[in-house]
This record gives sequence, structure tokens and C-alpha cells, in this order.
Amino acid sequence: MPNRYVRLAGFDQRLDLTKPDLGVAGGAALLERLLNDRRLPLQRRGLTCAEVCEKRGFIEPMSVYRRLGKVVAAHMQSDAEDRHHGGGESDEHKAYKDRAVRAAEEGGHAAVQEQSSKDHAVRSDVLIHGVDGVLLGFESQLSPRNPREIQARDVAARRAGVLDAWQTDSQDMARDTTVPWLRTDRVPLELIMKRGAPIPFRGGIRRIELAKCDERFPGPCPKKRTGKCGGWHPTTRPAERPFDEFIRDAASGLYVRAIVKVKRTAFEFWTPTADHTAYLDATSGEPPAVMPRQRQVRRPMEDGDPTCRVRPPAASDHETAPLPYIPAPRSPESVPSTRPAVKGAPPIAYRGKCGAGVQPCGAPARLYPAGWLCDDHRP
Repeated sequence: MPNRYVRLAGFDQRLDLTKPDLGVAGGAALLERLLNDRRLPLQRRGLTCAEVCEKRGFIEPMSVYRRLGKVVAAHMQSDAEDRHHGGGESDEHKAYKDRAVRAAEEGGHAAVQEQSSKDHAVRSDVLIHGVDGVLLGFESQLSPRNPREIQARDVAARRAGVLDAWQTDSQDMARDTTVPWLRTDRVPLELIMKRGAPIPFRGGIRRIELAKCDERFPGPCPKKRTGKCGGWHPTTRPAERPFDEFIRDAASGLYVRAIVKVKRTAFEFWTPTADHTAYLDATSGEPPAVMPRQRQVRRPMEDGDPTCRVRPPAASDHETAPLPYIPAPRSPESVPSTRPAVKGAPPIAYRGKCGAGVQPCGAPARLYPAGWLCDDHRP
């Protein structure tokens, strides 16, 4: 288990996560405090990696939590976790980052590798400062990763104002729809490093076309499934784009990530900004398209699993979610009154009885965040 040890500010010796007392005096109480402490941002809690990261000169903040009865140490960044599994980046990964920087700089954009966001919540492989305040993050992912981790990193980047462009040369990863993967062919290192060598994006980029739903539209209306509605319906088609040109165009705001609903299915991909603007104008009266949520299977944690992993960040590390309202147990004083209810008074809910309505419904109910509600009044 690669992350057995962590280091805490104020302690000379490392803390052993495999021991109930962390291997120090008073460690049991200290462990409970670390598990329950959510008041400070992760960077200010003083807990850092004391394994591979420390040996290589990196100061990586960490947090600890329990998962299936085991204490797990979590990094903020996935590249910190990568140091525990094979020792860092491959030459191809480094070459793609160098090429992205070179392509951005040739287009007049400033680009830097391993740049953290202002809130230090995300660190991009390459952060490109484009026109009109565009922050484009280039993320090269050549090895398989957990889709939940990719999604968490992408969400954290959006919160920091960074729009990530995810590149991979794996067809298996490109089939996953967690993020719109920009797929390239698997090419040798020499071709990636060669200036001007053609490396097109084979997937992840599409053009949007609009068709008027009138008598010339083939078939019935895709929405009504009968007749013609007179509106505009989108269709998409794949479009290839060279690696260097796409980096420059995306930093210039000429390409955007878009979620488009075709018939009854939503897709996310990169598309020219002009296509996306036309699509938004044609569907201005419709609710925005939303990607369907993918259900991720949670695999049980086994003895051989590493304790060092990236934990998806919460919405805010400073705040805690409000506790749901749970009615108090019924007391002898809470006998139902036979007097009529006062107009405007809140309904009284009893455990196991529906409290909906001015006069409580009283039917058998289940507990919801809004209180005890029956099947007819449930949210």
C-alpha cells in the first residue's frame, strides 16, 4: 500500500495510517480530528504526503477519510497519485504537453505547464491564456483512469474557470462519455515531437447542422413524432481538426464545448463557436440540454488496493451541507387536537403519518427531506 505514511505540521515523525494510534502518543484522538476536520481548506490543514512525493521533493497536501472501514489518504491532484504508480509521466505524455505549449505560443497565446488555478483546486497539464480571458486547460491522458476521477477533475476545472480539453490515444477511453475526448491516433514519440507533423483529432469534434421542420423535412417531426412543427432540428457530423490548429482556435474562442440534444439524446463535444451560437438561437425557447448522469459502480476496497488515491472534491471545502429536517419523536403531549386548525399555521407532522396539507393528511407515510409524506404527496 504505497501511502502508508503522511506528515502533519508540528510533528517530527511520520504518521502511520495502518495503526489505530498513527504510531504516536495520543494518535487515536488525532486521527478522529483529522477525519472530522472540514473547517479549513485542504491546503491549510498541514497534512502532506510522506511517501514518494516527499522523496521527490514535492509538497503535496492530503486528506484522510474512511472507506469501507479503512483509512484512505487522498491527494488533491491525480498527477501526485501517479507518482505512486510507476513513477510519473511517460515520454509521450511530456511530448504532448510540449507540443500543446508550442502550438499555443505560435498562435500568440501564453501557455505554461503544470499551472495551478487561483484557488489551487486544479492543476492543468498545460494552462493556456487565450483571448478575452479564455482559460484553456490541455489534459493529456494516455493511461486508463477511473471515469469518476476524470469527471471530478473536469468539474473542479470548470469551477476554477478553466475549460479542459481532454486528449487521449486510447480508443477504449474515447468510448467513455464522461468528458468529450479528443482522440488522436497512437503515434510514435518522434512524430509527436516533430514540428509540423500531422496529428489530427479523429474524435471529439463535430459540426452542428440545422434543418427546418417543414414540408421539405424528411420524415415526421423528431419531437412530436408526427407532422411538422415548423422549428429547427439539429443534426451533427464528425469533423477532424489538426492538433496544433485546434489548440490555437480553442484558445482564440473559435471552438467551444457544447451539449447538444439530437432527438431525445444529449451529446457533448467540441464544435465551432458559430455552429453553437446558431444552435442556441434556434432552440432559445427550449430548456438547455443536459447530459444524462452515468451510474458508476463502486468496487469494494480490498487488502491489496493502494490507500493513496484522488478523492472527488466537495462543492466547497469550507462549508458543510445542511442537515435534513427530521421530525422529533412523538411525545405524550403531542396528542392530535380536535380543535380546527388555525389558518396560516404550519401543518403538524407525526412520525409515520403524512403531514401534507393545512389539515394533515394522516395517511401512512415515509420520511423524506421535506418531512413525513404519503405516496400521493411525496416529492
